[in-house]
Amino acid sequence: MLRFIALWLLVRVFGRLPARVLYVAADGVGTLVWYAAPRLRRTTRDHMRHAIDGDPRAVERAARGCVRNAARYYADFARASHLSPAAAFAEIEEFEGVDRFFEAYDRGCGVVLVSAHLGNPEYLFRAASFLGFEMLVLTEPLSPPRVHELVHAVRNVPGVRFTAADMRGAREALTTLRAGGVAAVLGDRDIQRNGRSVPFFGERTTLPTGPVELALRTNATLMPVFGLRSGRGRYRIVFCPPLELQRTDDREADVQAAMRVLVGALEDGIRRAPEQWFVLQPIWAGLPRPIGGMRTM
Repeated sequence: MLRFIALWLLVRVFGRLPARVLYVAADGVGTLVWYAAPRLRRTTRDHMRHAIDGDPRAVERAARGCVRNAARYYADFARASHLSPAAAFAEIEEFEGVDRFFEAYDRGCGVVLVSAHLGNPEYLFRAASFLGFEMLVLTEPLSPPRVHELVHAVRNVPGVRFTAADMRGAREALTTLRAGGVAAVLGDRDIQRNGRSVPFFGERTTLPTGPVELALRTNATLMPVFGLRSGRGRYRIVFCPPLELQRTDDREADVQAAMRVLVGALEDGIRRAPEQWFVLQPIWAGLPRPIGGMRTM
């Protein structure tokens, strides 16, 4: 109940503030939370030690940036229901590699867009809505149901459908892709806790196989895409080259090979702006480090 009330107030009250005021407040809250939460500091420092090959001061700055970016994400969420599709689209300063998406879409075999908790991935489907594309977005199931319904109501834009990333959602995604449509999913966090153990930034963790399974089962294009912040309330959408997937009679080997390719693409995307990577739960907790502490490529 408290979570629902907090989100309702965030959207209905704070979301009406001028964007400049809202982002200044978000930066202040993010910095305060980082200093006030020792566990959060440990988590973000660990993430940045993996993502950045830099000195401790660079890791520290980026770790604080991760929490500030999470606060900015909530500021974006607060503003979302008060922005028209045209106004949201106007905040996107650049589309990098968008021709890659149109080329993949024109194949007619479907496109799986895979992203990360980086910048603000939700601007991707806001752009798709304004451009007239229909899209299915697989999202984390939230509880209680009232929170789930509120979040989806705020995210609602024409042409975009949201469904939980569960078995029912997977079936909907397969149907969408087989009809030549677009499905979008985040691939940098194992929400369902049934992912595959893979090296991610040199240390093993589990990541979801859903994006590659969907692409392999439907012959859809698997394309990484990232919504990066370029300023307060300004964004850059980066469409990366489609991933080359092997398709043989050995599906298990195909999934394993595809996961290696996908992980590499996620790492490259996060390295573009590691301080914008706002996963605040431990990624590598509970799994052994590589033998000898060495990092794999």
